Amino acid sequence: MSVIDSVFLSTGDKSCVFQPVESERFALVDRFYRAQGYKVKCGVNERVYAMADKDGAFIAAARLVPQSSGHYWMRNLLVASDWRGQGIATWLMLKLLPDLTPRRCYCFALPHLGDFYAALGFVQNPSHCPEDILRTYNTYRTRGRDWVLMGYIQR
Repeated sequence: MSVIDSVFLSTGDKSCVFQPVESERFALVDRFYRAQGYKVKCGVNERVYAMADKDGAFIAAARLVPQSSGHYWMRNLLVASDWRGQGIATWLMLKLLPDLTPRRCYCFALPHLGDFYAALGFVQNPSHCPEDILRTYNTYRTRGRDWVLMGYIQR
């Protein structure tokens, strides 16, 4: 990744950089998730985006998992606990959303994050949702997950 492909963000006394992550570096993203207490493994065909600190350590990440319907399922948007509350998740999302064109993207949001996603252009319980996404969502719901279906549908 060249610096030209990256976008820098300064927040308070900290600075970080946005970057699409090449599959060769997915293991580093997996380690970031594990360090935050999540068991996540990036798949080779996924699109992974991250924010890194000035030393190159990942401080936030999100995964776009392609679905058989041709849409993305966004998973594991996460900001490291000591970087939260500084707009990192918003910045990460604003940088990755243009890459969705012309695909649609869906995610399962925690209920308290509905307004966060709505501010980015996601709609709750979209009128159109592909069967593969809906099937997965319903499976999670039957397992007791109290998530909200959100869809990013560009017009």
